[in-house]
Amino acid sequence: MAVSYTNTLSIDMLLSDLTALIAWHDDLLRRSFYPESQTAAYAPPQSILLAWCRTARDNNTIEAQVVSRLELVFDELLSIAQSIADNQGLTLPQETYDIFSRQFNAYLERLRQLYQELAGTAGAIDLLTGLRTPAGLRAELKREQDRYDRKGTPFSIASIALDKLDHLKNNFDKSVIDAVYTSVAQMIARTIRSFDDAYFMGEGEYLVVLKHVEFMDACAVMDRLCAEIAQTPLALTGGGSVAVTTSMGIAEAQHGEPPDGVLKHAKAARLQAASAGGNRTQEYHEKSALEHFARDMNRER
Repeated sequence: MAVSYTNTLSIDMLLSDLTALIAWHDDLLRRSFYPESQTAAYAPPQSILLAWCRTARDNNTIEAQVVSRLELVFDELLSIAQSIADNQGLTLPQETYDIFSRQFNAYLERLRQLYQELAGTAGAIDLLTGLRTPAGLRAELKREQDRYDRKGTPFSIASIALDKLDHLKNNFDKSVIDAVYTSVAQMIARTIRSFDDAYFMGEGEYLVVLKHVEFMDACAVMDRLCAEIAQTPLALTGGGSVAVTTSMGIAEAQHGEPPDGVLKHAKAARLQAASAGGNRTQEYHEKSALEHFARDMNRER
């Protein structure tokens, strides 16, 4: 299944929320300066964006602290606005207006920071491949490791790299190399599930976070992907094609491990696969083969 980024903050949502907020700001001030022109009762703004943030927080796709800061500034803004609305028809003191104006600008600044934080983390998309950039990788790994430590929800990391990249660069121009990067990324996106994450790390390197999956199943997925890449040459404009293979390393998260521990194990396994000639998947085994066999037997009971 293709990679889904339904949790990413969109420009449309942000602009829609800002438009509604500015309209509310205008309505509130009109009530203060021209109370005779108002026929409808005052209504506080309903932030679609804030509701989205709360849902994302509950789904562990946004840090709770980020949402709490936004909520605090928004609630204080509403409190000041309510006091202004309650005194509709009375002269609005400049001090009250200045407090409201500062709080309104503080909320706008918080929205700007929110968008920058998300654009630099989970929401950042590589324009060439359509996969995620590594900007938010460590935060994502920390969330998955925390979930695994608390609930025992397994996950694995697959580190993927193109074989003989220097040879490709020496024989093809940048447009072909970019096309290869994109082609491999598309095969990765088709292979993984909507709730898995795929990252383009640059220079022919990729990373996949396989969630809610047993290790042997994750290995089987990567084996199929490795074979598909090898069997799917990229057709070149003007004729001909270029075939590529990959080296893959896959590691399973362990209880109490540092968030980047499984990442290091996956990369180490990938380097072993490359040293063995490439075009293969190498599993990282911290335990002995006998211990893994006993574990798998216990899981089947």
